[in-house]
Amino acid sequence: MKKNLLFIIISSFFLIFTAHATYANPSTLPVKHELTIHFLDVGQGDCTLILLPNGEHILIDTGRPAAGPGIVSSLKSLGIKKIDHLIFTHPHDDHIGGIFSILSEFNVLNFYDNGFSNFKSTIYRDYITLIRRDLSKYNILQAGESLLFGKVRIDVLNPLLPPSGDMNNDSLVLKLVYGKIKIFLAGDLGLLGERRLVKGRDELASQILKVAHHGENDASSDDFLKRVKPEIAIITVSTMNQYAQPHQNVLNRLAQVGARIYRTDINGNIIFRTDGNTYTIKTKH
Repeated sequence: MKKNLLFIIISSFFLIFTAHATYANPSTLPVKHELTIHFLDVGQGDCTLILLPNGEHILIDTGRPAAGPGIVSSLKSLGIKKIDHLIFTHPHDDHIGGIFSILSEFNVLNFYDNGFSNFKSTIYRDYITLIRRDLSKYNILQAGESLLFGKVRIDVLNPLLPPSGDMNNDSLVLKLVYGKIKIFLAGDLGLLGERRLVKGRDELASQILKVAHHGENDASSDDFLKRVKPEIAIITVSTMNQYAQPHQNVLNRLAQVGARIYRTDINGNIIFRTDGNTYTIKTKH
């Protein structure tokens, strides 16, 4: 009898302890099946961090060289110890410059770019030496390809062949698809590149649009925006820039299609989360 009573007491204590350990702090538990995208405030440039539901990390562009230390700090604050996939949309300094800081702090398993060159840039010459020194890690992406990461698919919409010969219009343009949610990452695509995409057969409609070329007026045409039909438009731009970006005409066109606008110069880091059915947006400011 005493043994049975002791067993009941110990079992009850174990159940209470287990319940407390499992449910006491639900806010700290990992969220399963969630795709998270951090549009990082790197000043005048681009840097987008994607945390995939399968646990892999994708970094798209790395801003200017001066942005590198801040990007490293942001990644470390999120507990990131390696980068599975590092994608560069095109070889302009405000998209590739932070690579030197990144590679000094993180192991990168795979590199991707569009295969085009910019030998007018000394930063590019150093960049190409770094990412192509191990060709087993290096990949060139072109329109029509797709990358699969569990239930997340990334479609490559641009560059189309033959290339336009303009670095912005030949930017990598990517569309992430996760369940019902689509995210359109437009790189620095310009009007010519948009016209080529609109003429193609690709389905462009996406709830989220990372606006091309930091909101410059040489992109985000009416026809293009009507095809994408974004609910949310995210502009990565510096508080002070010499180009008067984002251009008011672009802001007007985004408003006309009903897009809610977020900007890194006003909102700071912008965090997008989705379970494939619904999504949320959180900002620093």
